[in-house]
Amino acid sequence: MTFYHFINCVLLTFAPLVLLYKFTPLSEYGSVWRCGGALCGYLLTQMGKLLVIASIMTPTAIWDNLIDCCGLYYFLVKQQKASLAQVKILSVALGWSLGESVLTRLIDFYMNARSMHYWKHILNAGESNVFLLQNICVCSLLWQWNRTGTKLSFLILLAYFAAVNVNFIAASLLWKGGATLALAVTTLFLVS
Repeated sequence: MTFYHFINCVLLTFAPLVLLYKFTPLSEYGSVWRCGGALCGYLLTQMGKLLVIASIMTPTAIWDNLIDCCGLYYFLVKQQKASLAQVKILSVALGWSLGESVLTRLIDFYMNARSMHYWKHILNAGESNVFLLQNICVCSLLWQWNRTGTKLSFLILLAYFAAVNVNFIAASLLWKGGATLALAVTTLFLVS
């Protein structure tokens, strides 16, 4: 039973990432290296975040998200050369989500598959899909902000992170999912 639970959680976490790569232009343009670069960017950003938080300030959710946005912005705009904006945005979001899922969820699934917290792991696997959508929206808004120079997309990002990081609601997957869906719809109207 625990092996099936582990496989279920891993498939729920990583199957959307594989499907996103397979059925988007990422597979046509051979973007494995771009996704790998974004994964390395996630690792470097997390190490930098740990250094900044440990040496300068107390850890808060706003600083956590701001450092992630700076890392995403750097690896989205400054690092990669791609022919299509869609390929660039999706490859960075996919690599970032893959790094986040591997480092925060895979070890937890493996080590705690025998525990009685089945629903905790299922919700954690579902939350990875919410974070995938969030990373795609954040990359799209950062790309839009870089190209047009309007402050509206950056204000939408700040409002989203403020809404998600309210202390008494932040643990609710339903609240995060609804806020991410609202961010996705807002991003769709802003970008198109």
